[in-house]
Amino acid sequence: MQLQRGLSLLEVLITLLILKLGLLGVLAGQTLALQYVIDATQRTTAVALSATLVQELAATLNNHPPFTLELNSDSLAELPDCSADVLCSATELRDYQLGRWQQLWQNSLASGAAAPLFAPQFCLQFADDNLQLQAGWQQRANADSAASIGCEPGAGRSGLALTARVP
Repeated sequence: MQLQRGLSLLEVLITLLILKLGLLGVLAGQTLALQYVIDATQRTTAVALSATLVQELAATLNNHPPFTLELNSDSLAELPDCSADVLCSATELRDYQLGRWQQLWQNSLASGAAAPLFAPQFCLQFADDNLQLQAGWQQRANADSAASIGCEPGAGRSGLALTARVP
């Protein structure tokens, strides 16, 4: 009997199966890493937008009456008519800042310039010289699910909360 050289068909098939399982594992890891990157980008966007709003409002809310507001992509804030000739009241200045800030993140949603938040909801509460902001947004991985819209994180929604003391 002569010694045969080479691989049998069974050996080749087993090698391909092992290679296939390894590549599927790598693909699953890439998909998971992409979801983490998208989540981190959304959280960074939410933190940047929220910190900007808190800084702008904290500068103008001295002796302002308490208020509670909810903003989302469906509710458009109206900009008051303030100019160099017509002075704004404290409430009109707050509404102007909120309207400009809302235009900022809605324009980024429309143009896709920044990593937008999906179905964002922002809740503001000001009382006793404390400004509290809660933000909630739909996670991209759960974009097709019918999760409730709100400022609180929950199933399929991420969120953050900021509190600032107004001097």
